[in-house]
Amino acid sequence: MQKVKEILLAEGIEFDEGDILSAASAIGMDVDNLNDAEAQEVAIQVVQAKKSTALTTANGKSKNGNGKLGKNSPRRKSTPPLQGAITHASQISNQEIQSLEDVLNVGIDAYTTDKADQLLSTIRNAPKDVVSKFVSKAMEEEADVDSFRAIGDELVAGIFGISPTNATE
Repeated sequence: MQKVKEILLAEGIEFDEGDILSAASAIGMDVDNLNDAEAQEVAIQVVQAKKSTALTTANGKSKNGNGKLGKNSPRRKSTPPLQGAITHASQISNQEIQSLEDVLNVGIDAYTTDKADQLLSTIRNAPKDVVSKFVSKAMEEEADVDSFRAIGDELVAGIFGISPTNATE
């Protein structure tokens, strides 16, 4: 019975327990032991019975004569809380998006800071690396004194902008 009530309430269908009992007995089901599919079938039967009743009333007018339902009328449709649910879901979604954005910003900041530190370290160590590589190259040329002198002359010319032969004069 409860499952059928929930389905009908969710659909905004006006009903009473007598409607459910008569619909269930019409299709041979026990309202107290229904699975979801059977509850759906009983709810469909209630809706169809309501439609046929609505068609038989005179011009579809309500029975109280003035066409208005009282505030506490059992036939009055309640407005589903859909708008509130949508607003709540939207707020939750926006909070999740903001949280993800915050996490990404922190991660990106940490990554770029790390890369900046690595680059600065590389720049600081560049002169040491140049000297180290020069010494390594010079050691390879150690057996050839003239080649070693030529490398030294190029280094002096590159650093000081003068030729070693002119410097001795």
